[in-house]
This record gives sequence, C-alpha cells and structure tokens, in this order.
Amino acid sequence: MRKSGLYALLAAMILPILLASSAAAAQVWIVDILANPARYWNMTVTLVGQVQNVAANPAGTTRGTYTLLDESCPNPITVRTNELPPVGKSYSVTGIIIQDPAAAGAPLLKEVSRSSPGMASTTLYILIGAGAVFLILLVVFIVMLAKPKQKAAAQAETIRPRPQDTIRPAVPPAAYADPGKTTKIPSGPAPLPDKTQVFMSLGADIIVEKGPDKGNEFPLHKQVMTIGRPGARKNDIELGDDTVSKDQASIYYDNARKTFSIANESATNPTKVNGQQISGPTLIEHDAVIEMGRTVLRFKKT
Repeated sequence: MRKSGLYALLAAMILPILLASSAAAAQVWIVDILANPARYWNMTVTLVGQVQNVAANPAGTTRGTYTLLDESCPNPITVRTNELPPVGKSYSVTGIIIQDPAAAGAPLLKEVSRSSPGMASTTLYILIGAGAVFLILLVVFIVMLAKPKQKAAAQAETIRPRPQDTIRPAVPPAAYADPGKTTKIPSGPAPLPDKTQVFMSLGADIIVEKGPDKGNEFPLHKQVMTIGRPGARKNDIELGDDTVSKDQASIYYDNARKTFSIANESATNPTKVNGQQISGPTLIEHDAVIEMGRTVLRFKKT
C-alpha cells in the first residue's frame, strides 16, 4: 500500500471521530448549569434532553416555556421559546443562559434553535470510544503488515554473491534416470576400467560325464586348478555333488614338461584315476577318467 493511500484512509477514519468528539464537547449537562449558573450567564450552550412540561404564555399561543430533562440529574431546566414543542419528545436545544425573572438566581435557557438530537450523548460517547479503539487496531495491523515487506526488501538489497560461491557442475543424466532408485553421483573422476584379463588355455579340458553337473566343461587355464563343492575355498571347477568334498583335489600343470597331474586333498572322500585311488600328485594322460563321489570326470587334451 502506498503512503499517500494510507494517509488518506487514516484521515477518512479520524475526521468523523474528531467531528463527533467536537460536537459532544459542545454539549453541556444540565447538572453543571444548575450547580454553578453564574459560570454560564450569557453563554451559548447546547442541551440534549426530553421535553417534560409545556406552558403557553400568553395562553392560547405557541409561545411560552417548557422544561428539559437530560441524563445528568433528575432536575430539569426551564427553556423559553417562541414555538412550544410536544411533551415527551427529545431535542437538541441551543440557546443562551440567562437569569429567570420569576425566580431570582435560577438559570433559564433562551432558545435560539432546536433540532432532533440524533442519538443520546451516552450512545455517542460509546461510538466515539469504539471508533478510537478500531482506529488503533487498524494502525497496529497496517504497521505489522508493512514491517515484513520492509525487512524482506532490506535483505534483498544487502545480499551479495560470496567469493566461495561457484557454479556447480550439471548432474549427469544417470543421476536422475530412474526416480525409484537412489543413485550416487561420483565426487571425483570415473575409475579406470580393470585391465583386460588374458585367458590362456593350457590345451586341455575337464568334462563332466556323470553326476549332477553332467555335460559341463571346464577349460584348464591356470597352473593350479582346484576341484570341490562350494565352500570356504573358491574352487575353479565347482561341482554340485554333495558326495564331493569342498577341498576334493587339485590339477597341476608343469610348464617345462607340458604335463598335467592330479592330487587328492580330501581326508574323507577318495579320488581315483582310471579306477585307481590316488593320494599324491599323479600324472594324467589324454582321455583319463577321474572319479570322486558320484561324479565322473574325463581329462581331454585339445
């Protein structure tokens, strides 16, 4: 809200209250006049009250006197007029305080004008008080609304880019490709791929001819190839036969002689080559049959 509009609104609200206050201030109470009439001699005052008794003087005319009673005391004041009002009606009467010729020292109001009072003085004071309270609340409300805006504007003016602020790199598409999954964004350069593993065939295979793994082929490509069930030792030739030990046997390659041998390593399950149970390293030739548990293996040179 602009300042000019705010001032206009406040002025529009304050002016009626000031006018009403000034009108109420001009009103005088009958009790004050009766208590100290000398103070009001020849003073123009306004009284608001109800007409009590009416007396025409001379009789048969509209001229005469009437008594006016307000809220300040039970005693009325006498009013001289050229137009007698009806009894019981309330008026706002403006006139001059003079001494009553019929009663020495008693005040009498010489009527100048008379109009409808509009509202009782008590009601007027209540409305004035309510208007003042409303005005105060309105001012407080406007001040409370204006303060956050000023604070926000001040903050907007004082914000400066900090030296440590840097442009952040764009998030790679992979970071938000699937909203249902949590994807970690690498903080550094991508790791280099592992070196290509060289597979070197030694020119021989182990073929499973009998047992749960029948049909599987295992190329021999290491100088030591371990055989057994899955377990603590990672076997190169892994068999699913539960009659084979986890550390059943190993096949060794002699690079100088280009020969293969097999050694039994199980304390409970024997290993046989061509029907003969072995213990230490035993040479195996092309087409040799190796038995362990219910599994039968065949050694083939390629």
